[in-house]
Amino acid sequence: LGVSMEPATRATADAYRTNYENPLYVHRGLMPPTPTVATQSSQQREPLVFSVGSWHGVRRFVVLRDVAGEDMESDNLHSTAFRFFANADAVFFMFDPLRVQAIRDQLQDLLPAQMFGGGDPRGVLSNVLTAVGAGTPRLAVILSKFDALRTLREVQGSDWSLVMSNSGAAYLRDTSDGSHYDAADGALLHEEVRSLLMKLNGGAIVAAVENPSTERRLDHRYFAVSALGHPPSGNRLDARGIAPFRCADPVRWITSTFGML
Repeated sequence: LGVSMEPATRATADAYRTNYENPLYVHRGLMPPTPTVATQSSQQREPLVFSVGSWHGVRRFVVLRDVAGEDMESDNLHSTAFRFFANADAVFFMFDPLRVQAIRDQLQDLLPAQMFGGGDPRGVLSNVLTAVGAGTPRLAVILSKFDALRTLREVQGSDWSLVMSNSGAAYLRDTSDGSHYDAADGALLHEEVRSLLMKLNGGAIVAAVENPSTERRLDHRYFAVSALGHPPSGNRLDARGIAPFRCADPVRWITSTFGML
């Protein structure tokens, strides 16, 4: 992208190395789940702050905060620890397609056994919107683990095999290495992923985003990403290594509104 993204604080550099770089790139395993607020160390409680240089004469920072799914399933989202939601520029909500039983059934012979946990994504999204309150962040609804869905191309005679074999689909090509965020490609991907969510029985998610009970509809967009590029085998990375797919899209959608990336 031609941009140097550097830790802005020593705490960020240490946290990134300990919690992300070492587990993935050194030990070639998976990161442990994000701990809850009640069990986090002081290092994990602080957000990650990265400098992306000066844009239009203004020094810019990207600040990232990861929240445990267990916390988002709780009823304590009005506590001080979650007040940042209302002031965020963006909130990223992840939807795991492997939570859908029909998808798991089709992939059981194609993917290594994996553990499935966590609460109903509909309830989690409702809690996210509650935490946002009167805030107006942009909402990125992200279909994660997209590498698993792409494996459905190998399921002969399946409707999903046809869907995942559509070579013209935006969700099967990666434009993340472009010098600027491609808004037209993003709009096309948005519509395609919305359709995929509906096919994944995620209509309740779409309804909650587009017609929320709070009556405060957030500016939103749908995305598809794969952090690893290939399904892991147990707690180990695939032998082919890490090949992220469209992971930068949600961030670039946000930063493009500030005239950067």
